[in-house]
Amino acid sequence: MKKITNFIVDKRHLILFIFIILTGLSAFLSTKVGVNKDLTEYLPSDSDTKLGMNLMESNFSDVDNTSTLNIMFKNLSNKEKEVIINTLKDIKGIESVDYDESDFYNKGEYTLFSINVDDSSDSKISKTIYETVQEKFENYEIYMSGTIASSNTPILPTWILVVSITSAVIILIIMCDSYIEPFLFLAVILMAVVINYGTNIIFKNVSDITNSISAILQMALSMDYSIMLISRFREESLKEKNKTKAMKNALYHSFQAITSSSLTTIVGLITLIFMSFTIGKDLGLVLAKGVLLSLICIFLALPTLILMCNKLITKTEKKTINIKLNLLGKISYKLKYPLTLLFIFVFVGSYLLKGNLGILYTHTESNKVDEVFGSTNQIIGVYNNKDEDKIYEYIKYLEENKNIKSVLSYSNTINEKIKYNELNSK
Repeated sequence: MKKITNFIVDKRHLILFIFIILTGLSAFLSTKVGVNKDLTEYLPSDSDTKLGMNLMESNFSDVDNTSTLNIMFKNLSNKEKEVIINTLKDIKGIESVDYDESDFYNKGEYTLFSINVDDSSDSKISKTIYETVQEKFENYEIYMSGTIASSNTPILPTWILVVSITSAVIILIIMCDSYIEPFLFLAVILMAVVINYGTNIIFKNVSDITNSISAILQMALSMDYSIMLISRFREESLKEKNKTKAMKNALYHSFQAITSSSLTTIVGLITLIFMSFTIGKDLGLVLAKGVLLSLICIFLALPTLILMCNKLITKTEKKTINIKLNLLGKISYKLKYPLTLLFIFVFVGSYLLKGNLGILYTHTESNKVDEVFGSTNQIIGVYNNKDEDKIYEYIKYLEENKNIKSVLSYSNTINEKIKYNELNSK
C-alpha cells in the first residue's frame, strides 16, 4: 500500500491532468446519455398497472401515443382569446385545441386551453411545443399542467440545487480550518459528479429522477471523505515538515478509514437493486458508481490540489468553532439504559407502523391550474370481447359516478343500441 500512495503523490501532476481530460470527455458523453421520463417502465412486473399496460401494448400496439398540455391564462379579453386559439392551432405538432365558453374552460379571471398532441409527452415534438408556448406567450401570465408539462418540468428545481450547494459551502467555510478548503472539496466532487454522469453511458438509459438528484446525493454521501483526508494531512504536517512526505503518510494512514466508510455506503446503495420498484436499481447503481468515483477522485486528485494550494491554505487559515460535547456525553452515559429501551420501543413501533404506509408509484404535485380548474385524469380499461354484452351496463354504472366526466367505448358509441327518436340527440 505504501508503494501505491507514494506513486499517487509522486505522479500527482500527471494524474490530475488525466482526470481533467476524463472530466472533459465525461462532460461530452453526459449529453449522449438517454434519460427515461416514463416511470411506468420501472413498475414491478406483477403490479396491476404493469399487467394492464403489457396487455394493452400486446393487443393495441398500433394505437398512437397521445399527450396533453393545459394552459391557463389570466385576465383575457374575448379578442385575446380568439387570437390565442388561432396562435395555438398554428403551432406545428398540435393536433387540436379544446376550448369553449362554458364554465369548464372559464372560471373568474382565468381561462383554460387544452392542447392535444399525437405523440408521447417526452417526445421531441412535445418538448418543442412546450418551449414554443412559453416563448410565444412570455408576456402573459400563464400556468401549465398536463402530461407534457410534467415531462418537461425538472424533477429538482434549479433553486434547490443552488440552495443546497450554497448551504454546503457556508457550513464548510464555518467548520473548516481555511477559507480555501471548501472550494478544493467542491472542485474534486464536481469532477467526480461529471465523470459519473458521463459514465452513465454504459446503461441503456437512466431515469429522470436519478438524473436530477444523483449529483446532489453524490456530494452529500462523499463530501466527508475529503474532510477526513485533509484532517489527516494536517496531523501528519505537524510531524513531518516536508509536505510531500506528509501527504504520502496522510494517504497511507487514512486509506483504511475512508475506504471502509465508502464501501459501507456503496454496499448500502447496491441493496437498492432488490427493490420491486426497479427505479431503486437505477438509482442504486448510479449512486454506488458515483460514490466509488468520488473515492477515486479524492485519493488521486485531491492530494495534488492540496499540495498545489498549500501556501494559500496556510495564508487563509482561520479559527474554527470548537463544539464541546462533554456534557452531552455525560448525559447520554447516565441515561444509557432508558435511552436503549426508548430506542427498542421506537424501533419495534416503527416496524409495526410501516405496514400502514401507502405506496404511490406516480405522483403529481398540486399546481395553479389544478387549484383553479381541478385536476383530470384519463383511465384506460381493457376488457375481453366475450364480455361485450355486460360492458354496456357497466359503462352506464360508471357514467352515474359524479367524479367521472365521460366514458368513451365501443359499447356506448358504434355498438350502442338506440331507438330512432334518440338519433338526433346522439
